[in-house]
Amino acid sequence: MAPVVRTLSSPIEARALPAGTIVGDLHGGLTFSDEIAAVLEARSHRGWYEFRSGPGEYWTIIFLDR
Repeated sequence: MAPVVRTLSSPIEARALPAGTIVGDLHGGLTFSDEIAAVLEARSHRGWYEFRSGPGEYWTIIFLDR
């Protein structure tokens, strides 16, 4: 899961990510503030979803396509 952006410090940083970026964490998306999550959701057609990357390891990810 190396290409996944795991930390963002501000909504400005979330807006600056290029389309095609994958953002996520192993904590249900809870490492991102509500403000950052709102920016990410506005930039995604699909929204958040879970991805199993290994036994017992589930990522919550969002694909930025806008």
